[in-house]
Amino acid sequence: MDLRAYNRIAVIGCPGSGKSTLSRTIAAHTGHPLIHLDYENWSPGWVALPKEEFIAKQHEWVAGERWLIDGNYQGTVEIRFVAADLVIFLDLSRWLCIWRMNKRRSKPRPDVKPGLKDSGFFTKEFAKFSRFVWRYRKASRPKVLALHEQHPNVKFIQLRTRKQVKAFLEDTLTKH
Repeated sequence: MDLRAYNRIAVIGCPGSGKSTLSRTIAAHTGHPLIHLDYENWSPGWVALPKEEFIAKQHEWVAGERWLIDGNYQGTVEIRFVAADLVIFLDLSRWLCIWRMNKRRSKPRPDVKPGLKDSGFFTKEFAKFSRFVWRYRKASRPKVLALHEQHPNVKFIQLRTRKQVKAFLEDTLTKH
């Protein structure tokens, strides 16, 4: 599969699943403009944009000719899903996602504004976020799969393991 054949790519999945890392790799290969939703949504102190403004920005982005948008945001995922030519769904285990969240804690992330870091492992914020990750498979995953059923014209790739992600990258990046 040649990812350059797709003009509008959405990468979605549970926090900690590797969306931003995968998106940076794909953007480097395809030249697609990369939009990290976490970068766009969060300001210093982890203050979120007003919801209406965030929604309006997403409508503006998806109206573009070429893009790669990385982010979960279940309240707005349909905006990206229906506009995409290709949706890549990282559907990895909750244990792996929580482990990755812990691994990146208190470190700078290239997908958020400078100065923003994930909270440490033993904080209320991390516990709250971990609960979201733990519940993702039951609460959010079914919504993604339902969107896939509702929009069969959108190419949908579901990757469930790190091995599948690696094979996907090898197939899409080394052969083209």
